[in-house]
Amino acid sequence: MNLCFGCVTLRAAEMEDLKLLMYLMNSPQVEHMTVGMNYAISSYNQADWIKNFQNTDRCLRWMIELDNGAVPGMIMLTDIDWINRTASIGIKISPLERGRIRGDVKDAMYAVHAYAFDELNLERLESATLEYNIFSLRLTRSMGYVDEGIRREKIFKSGRRHGLITGGLLRSEFVRYEDGSAPWQQKRMEERQGEGS
Repeated sequence: MNLCFGCVTLRAAEMEDLKLLMYLMNSPQVEHMTVGMNYAISSYNQADWIKNFQNTDRCLRWMIELDNGAVPGMIMLTDIDWINRTASIGIKISPLERGRIRGDVKDAMYAVHAYAFDELNLERLESATLEYNIFSLRLTRSMGYVDEGIRREKIFKSGRRHGLITGGLLRSEFVRYEDGSAPWQQKRMEERQGEGS
């Protein structure tokens, strides 16, 4: 099922996403900002992944498609735990995408959160962010995540060890904006009105 909110539709990966997915996996810039390691992926390997990937009870992935047709990245729920009703959230965004819309990533995050809490009946979502990834830290905090700790020197990247900041968002803390009143949506509307005058 596709998820829609604001300016985004979250959908399955298609062959048309091959170049973007390869870039997200092969880019040193993207790898530097994300947890884990990426290995070089060929177009053959990436096409095979798209053909064979299926969402499972443990992992759900969506491409983020904007109203203007741009696809800046992907978002996912991983480590879904049906007994404890928890999951981890992850996102990869291309720094090269020029067709971005203000608040697009927040719209994507909101859609996944609403789905996780309202449809999957989860009680808690978790984030794990490299201490120097200021964009992701601001994003999760703006969505209501509470910093719960730092795993000191947990991740090794670029010849150094870095801390991993863990965060959590409970279902009871999730702020609802189904009426279109999200602060980032209001800013987007104000900008559009300013462009029209």
